[in-house]
Formats: sequence, C-alpha cells, structure tokens
Amino acid sequence: MEKMVLIKNFPNRAFAEQAKEILERNEIPCLLNSPDVGILGTATGGLMQGVNLYVSAAQAEKAAHLVDALYNGI
Repeated sequence: MEKMVLIKNFPNRAFAEQAKEILERNEIPCLLNSPDVGILGTATGGLMQGVNLYVSAAQAEKAAHLVDALYNGI
C-alpha cells in the first residue's frame, strides 16, 4: 500500500466529506480518519479533534492545491 499523507484537518465531518467528494471527482483517492462514529455520530471522549483527510504521497501536491483553494481558512 502506498504511503498516505495528511492533507488537512477539518473542524467537522461535513467539510471533510465535501472535500473528499471533490478529490474523488478529480480522480484522487483519499480517506478520512476521525474519532467520531460517522456523519450522524458524535465524538468520543468529549474532545473534538476534527477529521483528517489523507491522500497518497504521489497525489499530495495536487490534492493540497485543490483543498487549499476551496477550504483555505477552515
């Protein structure tokens, strides 16, 4: 499996899911990782850590450019 790198930490799953859809439409496979239990779940442990968006190292530059253009400041 190719090395995955963190592109962005989003404050909530809604933004992360939107970014994931945009990357996938641009043929950039990605995955989300967070301590919550899904779009309708709540964070565990009472501490919000956000949702991390990961892509392959080979796609990192292109993905970062797309995500930064759309979600800079979030």
